[in-house]
Amino acid sequence: MKHARADFPKDFLFGVATSAYQIEGHAKGGAGRTHWDTFAASPGNVVRGENGDVACDHLNRFEQDFDLVREAGFDCYRFSTSWARVLPDGRGQVNQAGLDYYDRLADALLERGIRPCLTLYHWELPSALADQGGWCNRDIADWFADYTQVVMGRIGDRMFSAAPINEPWCVSWLSHFEGHHAPGLRDIRAAARAMHHVLLAHGRAIQAMRSLGMSNLGAVFNLEWSEPADDSAEARLAADRYDAIYNRFFLGGVFNKEYPQTALEGLEPHLPKGWQNDFETIGTQVDWCGLNYYTRKLIAPADAAWPSLQEVPGPLPKTQMGWEIDPSALTRFLVRTRKDYTGAFPIYITENGMASEERVQDDDRIDYLDKHLAAVLDALAQGVPVNGYFVWSLLDNYEWAFGYEKRFGLVDVDFETLARTPKASFMALKSALSGGQSVSQPLAQPFGAVHEHWNLVADIGGTNTRLGVVTNGELADLRKHPTGTLEDLLEAFHDLRDEIGTNPQAVVAAGAGPVRDGTIQLTNANLDLSETELAKATGAERTFVINDFTAAAWSVAEVTRSDVAVLQGQATPPTGTRLVVGPGTGLGVGALLYSEGRYHTVSGEGGHVGLYPRHRDEVDIFEAARRIAQGCFFGDSLALEAEMFLSGTGLPILYQAVELAAGQARTQARSAKDILNDARNGTDLVAEKAAQIFTTHLGALMGDLAVTLMPEGGVFLVGGVAEKNRWLFSDNFKDAFNGGGRFSDLRRSLNLYVSEQAEFGIIGANNFCKNALRQQPD
Repeated sequence: MKHARADFPKDFLFGVATSAYQIEGHAKGGAGRTHWDTFAASPGNVVRGENGDVACDHLNRFEQDFDLVREAGFDCYRFSTSWARVLPDGRGQVNQAGLDYYDRLADALLERGIRPCLTLYHWELPSALADQGGWCNRDIADWFADYTQVVMGRIGDRMFSAAPINEPWCVSWLSHFEGHHAPGLRDIRAAARAMHHVLLAHGRAIQAMRSLGMSNLGAVFNLEWSEPADDSAEARLAADRYDAIYNRFFLGGVFNKEYPQTALEGLEPHLPKGWQNDFETIGTQVDWCGLNYYTRKLIAPADAAWPSLQEVPGPLPKTQMGWEIDPSALTRFLVRTRKDYTGAFPIYITENGMASEERVQDDDRIDYLDKHLAAVLDALAQGVPVNGYFVWSLLDNYEWAFGYEKRFGLVDVDFETLARTPKASFMALKSALSGGQSVSQPLAQPFGAVHEHWNLVADIGGTNTRLGVVTNGELADLRKHPTGTLEDLLEAFHDLRDEIGTNPQAVVAAGAGPVRDGTIQLTNANLDLSETELAKATGAERTFVINDFTAAAWSVAEVTRSDVAVLQGQATPPTGTRLVVGPGTGLGVGALLYSEGRYHTVSGEGGHVGLYPRHRDEVDIFEAARRIAQGCFFGDSLALEAEMFLSGTGLPILYQAVELAAGQARTQARSAKDILNDARNGTDLVAEKAAQIFTTHLGALMGDLAVTLMPEGGVFLVGGVAEKNRWLFSDNFKDAFNGGGRFSDLRRSLNLYVSEQAEFGIIGANNFCKNALRQQPD
C-alpha cells in the first residue's frame, strides 16, 4: 500500500465499520423478529434463503473481534445497535439483555482505546412496527425517537460520535421502489413516503440525542456518482434524475431544508400531506456529514414510468458486486458536498470498500483502498475538511440479499467454523496505520530492532502501571504491568530498557501524590519513587517524576477537535490557558498557563477546596455526611472537602449521606460505577439524587475555578468518570457551571469540553517530556 497515516493530517481518524444484523447472530440474546427475517424467508429474495440468525456470532465473539480492530491500529469502530434487540416489539418492553450487551460492547471498545461510533439503525426493523406500515407510517419518527432515548440513555455517554440512520436511500427507495431489500415493495407512493419519513425520523433522533446532552452527531448518506451513458440530452436528463433521487434528495433535506425540484416532479404527488412543514425537524443541525461511497453508475433513459431511467454496464474494472471502480468520483463527490451542502462542517468517509472473491490474499482490495485513500488526499488538497476514513468492513458478513456470497471483510470468516483469518488487506492497513500512530492505538512492535533515540513515559496507578515507548515524539508501544512494590516497579522499567536494547534519552513517570526534591510520594501505590532510582533502572540521562495532574494538564496541550466532546463553545479548542479537572479516584485540578507562545504547567490541590450546600434540602445531606466522614469537614461548618463528594471514592459517601438524610437505613457501601449505572437507568432514586448533586456541585466548582483562571483555551474534564459517563454532563451540569450571577454571561463564553483521550496520563507524560527536552538541562 502506497499511502500511510503519515500522509494525512495529524488528527485524521481511521476506522472500520460493521452493522448489527450482518454480524451479531440475531437469533440469540432475546432479539425480536425483524422485517429482514420475514423478507429472507420468502423464496427468491435472498441467495439460498440465508438470514442473519448466526452471521459471524459477534454477539459472543466481540472481544476477539475488537482485539483485531486494535491490532490493525484503527482509531475508531463504527457499529450499529439493533432496534429489535433493544425493543423486541419496537416499542414498550425493553430487552435488558440487549442493552447489557451493548453496554459491555461500549466498555470493551474503550478499554482498548478505540473510539465507539454508533449508528442507531442499519436496516432491520422490528416486525411489529413493519406490520403497522413501517417507514410508510409517519408515527415511525416518534417510535424511532423513543428507541433513540432508550439506547442513548444507556450508552450515549460513551459514544465518540453517533448518527441515526445508515443510508436513507437504501432504507426507502431500494426497499420500497426497487424491492431489493426488506420489505420488498415496488410502489412509488410507499417509496416517497418512506423517503420523507426516514429523514423526519433522523431529525427527531438528533433532537432526542441533543436533549441527553450529546454532541458530535451526524448524518450518513450513501452516494453514487451518476454519469450519462452517452452524449444525448435524454441521457443527461436521466442521469440528473438519478442523482436527484439517489443523492440530492437526502443531502438537500438535511443540510438545505429542501428537496430538489427534479425529484419532486415525480415524488411530490405521493409525499405525505404537509411534508413542507417538516424541514425544521429534518434540518436539525448536525455536527458532521458521513458519506458512504463505493461506485459510479452510467445512466440511460428508459421507456418506462417515472423516473424513466436504467443503469447500463460501464467499461471500468468491477468488484465482485459488479460495481465499477472509480476513485476519482469520490473526490468529485467530496468537493461537491462541501460546496453545495456542508460548507465548513467536517466530512467523514463512513464506508468505503469492495467485495472480492479473493479469500485471504486480496490484492485487488489493497489496490482499491489505496486508490480511494489517494482520492481523499486529493479532496483534502482542494480544501475539503475530510476528518476521517472508515473501511467497510471488518469481517466478511451477511450481505443482505446476497446472503454470505459477497465478501467485503478485511478479515475472512469461515461460516462453517466461524474462524477469523486476517487477510492481506488487513496486514497492509496495519502496516500503513503504524506510521504516525495515534497515541490511543500504540503499535505493538517486535523489539528485535534497536531504538537509538527513544523516551520512556509512565502512568503509575495504585494497581497497574502503563509504560510507553516513544520514538520521534509519538507513542510506539504501550505496556501494562502490575505496580506492586518499589522493586517490582523498578524492575518493570529495567526490563523494558533491556528489551529495547539501548538507554532511553529521558524518562517521565507520572503518579498521584506530591513531588518534593525529585521524589514522588505515590499515595495510591503507597511507595516513594525518585528520579535517581529511575536513572539507575533505565540508564536515562534525564529523569522526571511529576504529579498526575501535571500530566493531565499536559495531556490537553496538543488536543484537537477529534479528541474532545464539546459541551459548549468552539468545536476546536483555541490556543490559550487551559483548565483541567478530573473526577477519578480523587478530584484533581491542573492548568496549562499560556504565555509568549509557550505552555507552563501548574497543578494544585483544587480538589480540597470547600463544598457547601447549594439549596436548603442539601443541608440535611451535608449534616448526614458528617456522621460518615467527620474529619473531612472544615471545623464546625458545613463546608466539606470537595473531593469527598466529587470523586469515585467520594460518590459512595454522598450516596450514603442522601440515604441518611432521607431517613433510610444505611446500606452496605456501593461502588461509584453501580451508583452511576442505577442513576442512568432510573432504577434507584437515591442514586439519581446523588448523581444530581455530584453533577451540579462539580459544575459549580469548575465554573468558580474557571472564573479565577479565565482559561481562554478551554475548560477540560478528563478521566474515566467523565469519559464513561458523559450523560452526567448535560444541561444541569452546564447550568451549574454557567450560574455565576452577574458573571453568568462570562462563564457562558468559556469553552467547555470532555476529553476523550483514553490514555490521557501517558499522553500528558509524553507532552511534558517533549517540552522538557526542548529546554536546556540545568
